[in-house]
Order: sequence, then C-alpha cells, then structure tokens
Amino acid sequence: MLIQAAVYIGIIAVTRLARPNLSKLCYNRRPEKVVFFLHSMLKVAVSWSLIAAYTVPFFLVPRTVHPLLGWSLYFLGTAALASIAINSFLLPPLSVLTPWFGFLGALLVMAYPWYTDGVVRALVLFAYAFCCAPVVWNHLMKVMSSLHSLLEREAFFPRLGESAQISEFNKLF
Repeated sequence: MLIQAAVYIGIIAVTRLARPNLSKLCYNRRPEKVVFFLHSMLKVAVSWSLIAAYTVPFFLVPRTVHPLLGWSLYFLGTAALASIAINSFLLPPLSVLTPWFGFLGALLVMAYPWYTDGVVRALVLFAYAFCCAPVVWNHLMKVMSSLHSLLEREAFFPRLGESAQISEFNKLF
C-alpha cells in the first residue's frame, strides 16, 4: 500500500510539473467531417479517462486492508488519475473532482453512527445520492462545455499540415 500511495503521489507531482496537453495533438484543419470526428473522439477520450479515473483505483486497492486505509488509498488514486485528465485536457478541476467529493460525502453519510437501523441508513444514503446526482450531472456538463469551448478556440491549437511563419532569425540559416 505504501508503494501504491507513493506511485499515486508521484503521478500527481509529475502531472503538476509536466503539464502535458494531449488535446493539441488532435486538432486538424481539414473538411468539417474530419474535424467533427476528431472533436468527437477527443470527447470520448475525456469521458473514458474520467470513468477510468474513478474505477481503476477501486480495483487496485487490496481487499484485505482496513476500510479507512483502503478508502484513503482509493481517494488518493482517484485524485492522481483525475489530475492526469485535468492537466492533459485542460479541464476545470472542481468540475472533474465533484464526484470525488460526492463519494466522500456518501462515505460520511454511511459512517454516521446514530442511525436506528440499516433501512434508515439506506434511505438516507438514497436521499443523499438523489440530491447529489444533479450536481454531478451539472459539473459533467460543465466539463463537456469547457472542452467544447477549448476546441472552438482556433488560436489555441496548431494547425497540422500548415507551415508556421518562418521568423527572420531562421531565414538566415
């Protein structure tokens, strides 16, 4: 578990330092069908990376560990993989981490010790999820609109296939 936590902390540190931008590689100024296809593929890549950020750490946490350590490791892994998606695709961090806060809140709702029985606990958890779902959906739409506005800013992306302006310094050589 310590090695896994160190790997997650390393991932967070590397993504904060490197700041990769995979979306710059996907822009192409070709016919509208090709641009639409590339934009759609980029949106699918973002969606799958967010789904993977929340599911992969769940399967990597050992089953025989104490729940407090396991959930802490899960949240650290989710934050690490979400940071990759945030920095690669230039997504808003709060919107990407909203499900993270929702899961944390669900754990706190489940851990409340003064429920009378399991039925009451399940009903309260259902009510929490019912109230939390529109917030998560709203932030998912913010992520997609942010990605859409990022793709529409033409000046941000280099045009593949077009030569860049040659500076005066490079013309000398």
